[in-house]
Amino acid sequence: MTTQMLEATCVREMTFADLYLGHPSLGNRFSAVPKAPADPVLASPSLDADLKTLYERCIEAHQSSRDGDFKLVYDGVSYRVAIMQSMGGLVFVLRKMVSNIRSLHELGVPALYTQPLMQQNLRGLLLIAGTMNSGKTTTAGAIIAGRLARYGGVAVTAEDPVELPLEGEHGLGVCFQTHASRERGGFAESCRSLVRWGARIIYLGEIRDGETAVEALRAGVNGHLVISTLHAEDIQTALRRMLAMSAEHFDPASAQSLLADGLVGVMHQRLVGDPRRLEADLLMLSDAPSATSMIREGKLERLASEIRLQQARLIQATAMSDQR
Repeated sequence: MTTQMLEATCVREMTFADLYLGHPSLGNRFSAVPKAPADPVLASPSLDADLKTLYERCIEAHQSSRDGDFKLVYDGVSYRVAIMQSMGGLVFVLRKMVSNIRSLHELGVPALYTQPLMQQNLRGLLLIAGTMNSGKTTTAGAIIAGRLARYGGVAVTAEDPVELPLEGEHGLGVCFQTHASRERGGFAESCRSLVRWGARIIYLGEIRDGETAVEALRAGVNGHLVISTLHAEDIQTALRRMLAMSAEHFDPASAQSLLADGLVGVMHQRLVGDPRRLEADLLMLSDAPSATSMIREGKLERLASEIRLQQARLIQATAMSDQR
């Protein structure tokens, strides 16, 4: 058992990716605890009282929730709670939410990517891709807050549940946050509403299905900057997923054209090492006609060379800027 596990008497003190709470025989377990002897690791007895209270709070919130996943504030910490109906019984899967919005620099996003991500006239769908627990939502929040502070304007989010502490003023800009209720059509229906509200930036918590993918790309074609997250192992996989989802509503050629016209960029990120640090790859389509053509023609395997070329250009531009 780690020192952290032995000393902690409340969940707030723990560092973890997910807490699996309430299984009658497997007990309460934390995943991705730094330097733990196992993954997931069984909660220590010192946490029993706090975990019992937390479980009771989850039961109360679950009974009043209609959308499945819900947000729970407990002991000063906000959690995203998912419901798992396992063979052994009900399990709550808790993940700590972001408590404050940090800058791209503070998150460790490579400095050479800041300029393309923050350029003033971005229009289209900007995807933040990665595997689970790679910090996609946190990066999206940093981009939104940074752009509002720098350029002003209005941002509106659709989240399920509302995770990011974004609502309010950011420099001269403001952000409004909304809940993308599954009972009212989820992210796709929320996107149709958001485009009517005059926002410069639209944030969709996640692209999970073909309808949402199509609505996000259409909003991008129509001049909005749409920011969203997507589960994927790399940039090409993210694009393949978008094409596969869009193809639920269009023929392959039309899906490729919509993706080429509506997408402005994809950043894939991952957390590596101990302590964890962020690594990322970036593909931008603004002023990149060759990359746009590859997507329009469905030749995604050729994008690897374009990603390397864009990175080399950014490194060269950064070096020249530093010399001035």
